[in-house]
Amino acid sequence: MANKQLVIDSNLDKEYKAYALLVCIAREIEQAQIKLLKQYGLSITQLNILDVLDNSNEDVLTVNQIRERMYDDNPNVSRSLNKLMENNLIIKERGTDDQRIVRIRITDEGVKLHREADLTLIKHKGESGLSEKETEQLYDLLVKL
Repeated sequence: MANKQLVIDSNLDKEYKAYALLVCIAREIEQAQIKLLKQYGLSITQLNILDVLDNSNEDVLTVNQIRERMYDDNPNVSRSLNKLMENNLIIKERGTDDQRIVRIRITDEGVKLHREADLTLIKHKGESGLSEKETEQLYDLLVKL
């Protein structure tokens, strides 16, 4: 885990401390998510892909459409898609008119697993200790960055 206290106690300017604390907190959240997703056999990237597919208005998406809609710019999308396919969570289909185009469809099992894993992450997001007003202020400040 990141040692936030080292940042707080450092001689850095407050602006640098703020950024360093954001990095520490992001790492803590990511590590907690990785640990929670392990029980589902999913990585954060795989969950993100399932989220894009499950929440899409279209039945099928191309690999590029998935990449464009992901929260994280991740170079491992192709490898993650292959793993999801091996686990029967998605189906890959080659285009009939152009074999280079790969269309991805989420399976019923993929939808179910996505929703279960999502609920687990939501339940375990932890309490920030911030009031509603503070949370709104934090959000507004983060949007500015």
